Amino acid sequence: MDLMHLAGNLSDLLISLWHGTMGCSPMDNKNSWDWAIFHDEEVWTAHGQAVEDMGKFIPGSFDCKPCNIADKTNTDYKTWEFHVYIFCLAPALLYGILPEHYWSNFCKLICGIQIMSQYAINKEDLEHAYVLLGSWGHEFKLIYYQLRQDHIHFIRPCVHQVLHLVTEAMHKGPPICYAQWTMECTIGNLGQEIWQPSKPYENLAKEGVWRSRVNALLAIMPALDDRIKGHPKGSMDLEDGYILLCKHDKQPWLPTGEEIMQSLWQEKLKPGLQICISRNVKFTYNGQERFREVQYFTRLAMDAVTEGTSEAWWFEDIALICLYSLLDKALLKMSSHMLISSKLLDELVVICVKSLKSMVGMILHHLQHPLEDCFFLMEKPGLDILQLGIPYSVYQDDDDLDADIE
Repeated sequence: MDLMHLAGNLSDLLISLWHGTMGCSPMDNKNSWDWAIFHDEEVWTAHGQAVEDMGKFIPGSFDCKPCNIADKTNTDYKTWEFHVYIFCLAPALLYGILPEHYWSNFCKLICGIQIMSQYAINKEDLEHAYVLLGSWGHEFKLIYYQLRQDHIHFIRPCVHQVLHLVTEAMHKGPPICYAQWTMECTIGNLGQEIWQPSKPYENLAKEGVWRSRVNALLAIMPALDDRIKGHPKGSMDLEDGYILLCKHDKQPWLPTGEEIMQSLWQEKLKPGLQICISRNVKFTYNGQERFREVQYFTRLAMDAVTEGTSEAWWFEDIALICLYSLLDKALLKMSSHMLISSKLLDELVVICVKSLKSMVGMILHHLQHPLEDCFFLMEKPGLDILQLGIPYSVYQDDDDLDADIE
């Protein structure tokens, strides 16, 4: 089961329902579709602009940011853009707009897909995803399909495929490991290397053979690899995979997949239109995972007071961070922990650099109830999702919270 195309098919299904472009039989009436929130073109246009405006808050390491979906949804909107829009931005964008029972159902799908998009999934997360996706599928049929013959085309094959994600993962491993992202990227790279318009498939095959030969030679004789090695000039190796870069390193050569975290001190010097905010991080604080905004990184010279050491000084690598407010637990529960919203505080904390785990996006948005500016968390698909440590269970109904177990 290919997670990449499954996500694309789900995106197409949901957008068609919300936009009201799904086929409608003579016995039905689109005016009765309370889920078609974007049937009004003015609302759809404003929504597309909101998606585009969020682009500057998405870190550059998250690959391409989604464009205005109202302008390009039927032309050159990439699969990754659909993935980021539906599974990262939509839970916040649709809050207060999509009716609550549809929105809550949608969040269950997002949570389940995000769990299944990780490279490592433990047994507890598999069980959680199984319940979430099963609940989403059952509710989806009740609130959209409604057991109506003229709505049966709402239940596309992708709805059924979602229910098999967990069982497939139990036999084959995490779906992200055999998704088509890598193959599609390779096909795109090989296609870019073709310059002759004639015999494109023959040229494509030769480019693939040439690249395979180069890879084989490099595997046999690593000394032939003449690419730049080592860390950027002026950087400090902090060990354990952490490197402190100079502020002028705009294009440092780092291993593929490494994240480059910025700070407010550096990013505020850049023009607003040229920035992709990369200063928000996930880290461990008091034994729990939290997220903060980095003000700057530095190294503090400390006295070497340990007996027997020959060094007079040693360095403590720290980050000065600004805290975000505590989370809205009621909103977390209603969204299956998918809408993690908070405000930026004035409280500053000094932490060890090595407690930083990954970079996240904190996207500015406006809550409808009440109307106020907040930031919601966005994590790159494929990374381990945030474990907030807040009690939450999909196995209990609200009426069962106070029930005794005999």
